[in-house]
Amino acid sequence: MACNSQSSNSQAVDTSVAKTDTLPASDTSAKTTPVNPSELSSAEIPDDTVFTDGSKPSSWQNAGFTNPAGFKNFLQRLQSWVADNNKDSVASVVAYPLHNPKAKDKAAFIAKYDDYITDNVKKALKEQNLKQIFRNSQGAMIGDGKLWFSETKDGYRIIAINK
Repeated sequence: MACNSQSSNSQAVDTSVAKTDTLPASDTSAKTTPVNPSELSSAEIPDDTVFTDGSKPSSWQNAGFTNPAGFKNFLQRLQSWVADNNKDSVASVVAYPLHNPKAKDKAAFIAKYDDYITDNVKKALKEQNLKQIFRNSQGAMIGDGKLWFSETKDGYRIIAINK
């Protein structure tokens, strides 16, 4: 697997514009977070054609993603939620049942949140370079496999967490 070059992303997110089609209808706390490509800096929008380890990324289409900028905005929101320990919002974007680690529903995920969202996972998410998101036919991955994502009919979802 590719090693993603990491860089801190401290850009503030403006919550004045919202797009809710990537979030579950039951999660009102997460609906106010925007998914507007204009929130990304001009440097974050294009992807690197070669990662620092020399690997070339697969296409976003191959990974099943239709809107790379929207996914990058989703990652920015997720970074904020994890940094703020907003367990409910993080749990709202998990694909259930989650098999790795096992969590049958949102309540089960929240109950073991600290076991799943470890310091290693938090660090990988915080340091993710948005221009170097690994992807293949299984989805998108950050932090050398710490978190895996897919795009579903309900939006972007966490499909695996590897502590």
